[in-house]
Amino acid sequence: MRSVLRSTLAGCAIALASLPLAGPALAAPEDIELLKSYVGEWRGRGSAVLASTGKEETVVCRMSVEDTGAARITFDGRCTLAGRTIAVAGTMIWNEQASQYEAAMSSVAGFQSLAIGRRSGDDVNFELINRNAEGKEYQIEAAMALQGARIGMDLQITDLSTGGITTAQVPFSQ
Repeated sequence: MRSVLRSTLAGCAIALASLPLAGPALAAPEDIELLKSYVGEWRGRGSAVLASTGKEETVVCRMSVEDTGAARITFDGRCTLAGRTIAVAGTMIWNEQASQYEAAMSSVAGFQSLAIGRRSGDDVNFELINRNAEGKEYQIEAAMALQGARIGMDLQITDLSTGGITTAQVPFSQ
C-alpha cells in the first residue's frame, strides 16, 4: 500500500476538467442549493480494516468543501490511517443539460473516477470506481454520500497481486 500512497494527484486536473459545466442561467436552483449546502469545513472519524493485518484501525479525516462556481463545489480532504496520510480531491456539479449530479474524484493513491449522483429525497449518492485501474497495483472503489447534515465516505482498496482487501468507512460532520 505504500507505493500507492506515494503516488501524486497528477491525474486530478484531467478528471476534473472532463466534467461539463452547467451554465448559471440554466441550472435548477434546488439542486444547486443542495450542493452548496455542503460548503464548509468537515471532520470525520471512522474505521478501516487493513488487508495486511486484518485488524481494525481508526481513520481520522478532514475535508474542506468550497463554492467554486454557479453549479459547482470542490472538495479537498486528508485522512490519516495507521500513520499514513491519504489525500482526496474532487468536484461535484449539477449538470443541467443532463439533469444529473456528477462528481470527479482523485487521490494520491492513483485513484481517478467520474460518477453520476443518484438523488433520493435530500440525499445524493455517488459510486466511484477507479477508471485507471488497468496496469495498476490496486483497484479502488469509493462511495460518497451527501446525507442531510453529514457526508459519508466508504472505500475499498483491493491489492490486485494478493487479492487482499482494505475497507474504510468515515462519517463526516461540520
